[in-house]
Amino acid sequence: MKTKQLILLGPPGAKVKEHAVELAKQWHVPHVSMERLLNEAIAQQTDLGIEAQPYVETEKLVPDALMLKLVRRRLEQPDTVLNGWVLEGFPHTLTQAQGFDQWWSSMEESAATVVYFKVMTGILINRLSSEPGLNETLPKIRRRVEGYQTEVKPLLEYYRQQNRLKAINASVSFAEVARDLAFLGQENTDSAPLIEDEAELDTLIDSKSMLVVDCMASWCGSCKQVTPSIDKLAKKYGDRIKVMKIDFDANQHITQRFGLKGIPAVMFFKDGELLKTLIGVKSYAEYDAAVASLFEQL
Repeated sequence: MKTKQLILLGPPGAKVKEHAVELAKQWHVPHVSMERLLNEAIAQQTDLGIEAQPYVETEKLVPDALMLKLVRRRLEQPDTVLNGWVLEGFPHTLTQAQGFDQWWSSMEESAATVVYFKVMTGILINRLSSEPGLNETLPKIRRRVEGYQTEVKPLLEYYRQQNRLKAINASVSFAEVARDLAFLGQENTDSAPLIEDEAELDTLIDSKSMLVVDCMASWCGSCKQVTPSIDKLAKKYGDRIKVMKIDFDANQHITQRFGLKGIPAVMFFKDGELLKTLIGVKSYAEYDAAVASLFEQL
């Protein structure tokens, strides 16, 4: 059974740690925090903790090789091996990312998905300046944020080239970010995957001869009633028709664009043209018949 494995990256003020904790609870997998690994190793005076302590105490960067050893030791434990993990606070450098991937590949494990929390600089500065107990001037906070943004660029490019990077808009509320993260766990071979944004939707409309798109939202009770039917369509027709979902909240322009009068709304496209839209909760037979009509127009 494939386990869930996710690396979360984000600047200070993006609430990456808080989201990692919540997502790990939701997925029932361990939350692996690099900061906690370091602190525990030092407190317990393990061999790696003794080696890392001077760097931490003098606020210097812990060597890449040592960081890799700490992560490897944690991910070799039974709970992560059997259940998966959500990792935050690592990697910090391209060397760490490459070293981790080489080791992980040698374990015959598939590459983990990487999520980057993208937040506008002004919002980060406002969040950090309002944190209790943070005695930093605004110029210092700005330098810290901009410094991270510079340092993370090589990492993002590395993961982007491998088609492993998913960016999440973390400028919005905690609940909205949590919703987008939760969608990541819905994708599997037996269900309709999530379209990331309207640009991807456009690509699909242009490139797929037949396409079914379920416009839905995580808060919508009716949408949840439709989901089993859409997933059933994906499983039945997956080798002939692309069946996918798109998040209404993150792509509200599609309402006006396609004349949608409510959600759930399931759209049926043929050769780039929207032929039919079913609004509201319908029976599986109605969705199946709409798909069948696409084949009749071949």
